[in-house]
Amino acid sequence: MSTLAETKPLTLIRKRLSGRVDPLAMWAASRHFQKAYWAVPEQDFEFAALGAAQTFRTEERRGRFTSVREALNPLSLRLTGESGPDFSAGVLVGGFAFSDREIQRHPDWAVFGGGELVLPEVFVVRSKGSAWLTYAEGVNLPAFAPDFDNDLGWVDNVNHREDGDYLDLVSRALSQIRDQQMSKVVTARSLSIPAELNAAAVLERLKIRHPSCATFAVAHGPRVFLGASPEKLVNSDGDRVETAALAGSRPRHDHPGADARFRAELLSSPKERNEHDIVVGDITEALTAAGVMLDPPSPTGVMKLRRIQHLHTPIAGTLPRGTHIIDLVRALHPTPAVAGLPRQRAQDWIDQNESMDRGWYAAPVGWMTLEGHGEFRVALRSALLDHQTLTLFAGGGIVEGAEPEYELAETATKFEALLGALDLTP
Repeated sequence: MSTLAETKPLTLIRKRLSGRVDPLAMWAASRHFQKAYWAVPEQDFEFAALGAAQTFRTEERRGRFTSVREALNPLSLRLTGESGPDFSAGVLVGGFAFSDREIQRHPDWAVFGGGELVLPEVFVVRSKGSAWLTYAEGVNLPAFAPDFDNDLGWVDNVNHREDGDYLDLVSRALSQIRDQQMSKVVTARSLSIPAELNAAAVLERLKIRHPSCATFAVAHGPRVFLGASPEKLVNSDGDRVETAALAGSRPRHDHPGADARFRAELLSSPKERNEHDIVVGDITEALTAAGVMLDPPSPTGVMKLRRIQHLHTPIAGTLPRGTHIIDLVRALHPTPAVAGLPRQRAQDWIDQNESMDRGWYAAPVGWMTLEGHGEFRVALRSALLDHQTLTLFAGGGIVEGAEPEYELAETATKFEALLGALDLTP
């Protein structure tokens, strides 16, 4: 049985703020058991969500999207104070598990549940030179932190480029593809490192190193799920929806000529284009089935990140009246970029064969307004942090023609999005 919060009328008070506002400093200083953080520096958008005025949560993974969506229906709020944009008040923040199965493997994701959206007690958002504070009536406001301790802490160095178990996993996936059981499956692995880290310092480094990504964190006490995701699952604003296909990759290179050769190789590779086209086709099919009137197709380009570059195709359209962003999240997850095709068969194979529980890794994480608009990212380039351990996650799409050693190297490159921020890679 799903566990969902009982709702009651709640008054929110909104104020426009003047002067310098640092949401990450407030997040770092907060002693709330539940808190979340989000920043997309290239969009000049950043917020901290502190505490839980109301929680809409299901413990079960099966039916998680429907359960949380239905729980939101009786939400009743009264907004007072100063005016501001929709994203400045009544914002719900959270995410969902990757799989619809209960999996008893490492690491322990129990505190995050099957899915959860939280209306924070205190919400501070900064966007394009303006900032707002929204808080629940009766809540004691935390002091505005001018700065935070950016001492990183300590973390052991490990060899992230070797993993015999992963080579075996990819080989087994290729066997299934050759037997035509699947056309694609995304295999993933984890890397656990002894560490005692300052989560806010990690987030600060991630948002500086990856300004085009969404740097995020969802914390339940000492357990923090954080990352810097390049992949937009869905963005909904008014009657418009935007997403993108992101699949197929090559590493970056410091030398411009070598970097350009990697880019040209990526664009011309039949294997990478096939993997990417699978994702484009599935996303457009899912959105069409949800009633979205799609725009004319956009050309495929390359998204360049710090250590890796991906084939990237924007996809956009017009929403049918009354469409909620959770409806779109449910329709799109899991995309072939994180599971494979056929979707259910690929996800079943992942559940049965990977040695870890993905938990919220490669799953939707994000925020939404009361009107059902907002943004969810695919929780990639991510890690689970507690007092003693940092567990990182990375994966890659396996299609006909994939090579286990190359796929292992690709996951190592993806680990470096976080390891580089910890000064553990060259």
